[in-house]
Parts: sequence; C-alpha cells; structure tokens
Amino acid sequence: ADAILAAAGERRIVAVVRDEHRHAWMGAALDALLAARPDTIVVEMGLPQSDPRGSLYVATHGAARVCGEAAAEAITGAEA
Repeated sequence: ADAILAAAGERRIVAVVRDEHRHAWMGAALDALLAARPDTIVVEMGLPQSDPRGSLYVATHGAARVCGEAAAEAITGAEA
C-alpha cells in the first residue's frame, strides 16, 4: 500500500469498490487509504449499503461499463 501511495504522489486517488459492505478486507483497505489520503474519491460500483466516504463519493448503482463511464464523466467533467 505504501508503494501505491508513493507512486500516486500528489495526484488524486480514485478508489473503485464494488459491494464494499460484503467484504471486510475491502472496508479495511478503504479505511486505511482514506486515513492516509482523505482527499480520495470513492466510486461504489454496486448497490451502496455503506455511508458515503471520501472527498467525493459516486454511487453508480451498477457495475456495467456504462456505469463506470458515467462515474468517470462525473469526476472529470468530461464526456467519454
């Protein structure tokens, strides 16, 4: 995890999760990431069950490619 944070440098991190509430390891990893980088954007690709977290939280309510593209557009303000 430290190597990933170091590689990111000052760039914003986007953490993409799916059904994070079902997997304790995923929640723990996201907690650690947000503790180290509270400016992280969190994209939930499944149906959101947890409270929104991160500096920006995007819930796509699905994991289809079009949902990911819509999330990317919402984050960047650009159309794919």
